[in-house]
Parts: sequence; C-alpha cells; structure tokens
Amino acid sequence: MINLFALLFFISISYANDKEECKPISIGKVDLCVELALTKAEKAKGLMYRRKLTDIDGMLFIWKKEEKRCMWMKNTFIPLDLGFFREDMSLIEMKNLFPKSTKSVCSSEPAKYALELPKDWFLKNKIRNNAKLSLN
Repeated sequence: MINLFALLFFISISYANDKEECKPISIGKVDLCVELALTKAEKAKGLMYRRKLTDIDGMLFIWKKEEKRCMWMKNTFIPLDLGFFREDMSLIEMKNLFPKSTKSVCSSEPAKYALELPKDWFLKNKIRNNAKLSLN
C-alpha cells in the first residue's frame, strides 16, 4: 500500500513539473496565458508534440533584437496561427501554419516576437495588423 501511495505521489509531482507555466498577455482587448520561448532549446521545441490547445493557450517567442524570423511545424501535430510582432509590439502580419510541415514561414519584415496560437484565433478575435501585444 505504501508503494502504491509513493508511486502516485511521484506521478503527480512529475505531471505538475511537465506543465509549463503561462505568462498573461493580451492582444488588443483579448487576454491570453501563453508559454514563453526564450532559450534556443525552447524556441527549437516550440509546440512540438502537442495534441491540443485551448482558445487562450499558445507560445510567445521572444528574441533580443528585430530580425527576419522564420518558423516551421516539424513534429507539430495541430494547425496554428502565427503572428509576427515588431519591437514596439505591433502586429506585422498573421500566417497559417500546417501540421508537420517542414516549409519555413518567414516574416515579411524584421520581428522581435512571434506568437503561435490555435488555428483561426486571430480571425475569431478580430485581430488585425498593427494590433498591440501587451505583456501583463
């Protein structure tokens, strides 16, 4: 019985540690809670291997400076929307990302931020170019 309790305890700790913390952000008047991709490893992994996202989940990629940015969907199983943002946090453009695609999708101008969200999120929330991203 003690072994079963110990096993359940360690499974629950392991599960809690696998869940990424989320950072509250907003775009226009819409609030979200997204994971941050800050390190090279976090950016390389992105949302790979995920099977679902809720309407307020996503991942915000942050770089130190503005540059042309390219993303791809290798080992990503869900369709996503991608928004590229300038250093002033205004939305440059939105792109559609398709599951498991190894085709690069690049920003049309230098970007400091990229935000991956569930498919059609920008459309459903009526977010347009130049909308402002806020880190809350």
